[in-house]
Amino acid sequence: MKKTSNSKIFSNYLLVIVSTTVVMFFLSSFLVIILNSEKIINDLKERIPVVVFLKENITTIEFTQFEKKLKINKKIKSFDFITNDVAAENLSNEIGEDFLEFLGYNPLLDSFDIFFYSEHINSFNIDEIVKQLNNEDFISEVTYDAPLIFLINSNFEKLKRITIILGCLFMVISLILINNTIRLSLYSNRLNIKTMQLVGAKKSFIMWPVIKNQIFFVIVASIISSLIILLILYYFSNNIFEINIYQIRSSLIISFSASLLFSLLISFISTTLITNRFLNSKIDKLY
Repeated sequence: MKKTSNSKIFSNYLLVIVSTTVVMFFLSSFLVIILNSEKIINDLKERIPVVVFLKENITTIEFTQFEKKLKINKKIKSFDFITNDVAAENLSNEIGEDFLEFLGYNPLLDSFDIFFYSEHINSFNIDEIVKQLNNEDFISEVTYDAPLIFLINSNFEKLKRITIILGCLFMVISLILINNTIRLSLYSNRLNIKTMQLVGAKKSFIMWPVIKNQIFFVIVASIISSLIILLILYYFSNNIFEINIYQIRSSLIISFSASLLFSLLISFISTTLITNRFLNSKIDKLY
């Protein structure tokens, strides 16, 4: 019987920790995204290349001078020179067949993939840059993903507002979920709580162990959810975005701290209200 009781208590504790971890994970994630939304958008912008195709008859002097211009241009974050052989190899890999064997020659041109700093990635600035580049005699063509740039610039504020609204909505859901989880957890201990009151224990004596347990559960959940988020960020930084966790440490600390304080506050209020309700109920109402 005691083994069954201990198993039930463990299950209740595990339920509280898992539920709180899920809530804190999503809450912290929303906060991290909101606080770093501009950085994420800027990172996306800086990954959009302006591709400059060079004419076949470009001279060594023209090439060297153009490369030097790119190096000293403060608007440019980085650039890559792609030979027509490399471009042909990349294209063959994309389409899954060797088109050179079919054509008998390489029709592709040497090119530069130029990546600009985010503040220069808008339709007006890019159009001006393209206009200047097209004035060079040795440049055959300049291309860039105009629809993607327009989409990012025009929808940034809209996406930010939607994220904030979803974050607020999730806070309400979190409040309800934490409250219901705590209620379910404390319900199995309602008779013990009432019995302690009947034998003369003070309310503070009864409530403190219950509140202390909930604080412990929230802290454990906070550690687990924070570690999960850090692991996800580490994965993203190595595979998708160039996210430097050290650079966004302040926003991570704010997000984790805000999530922890919110969960502690909700847990404290819910635990106090639910325990008080059990204490104020008649013993027969608890069966």
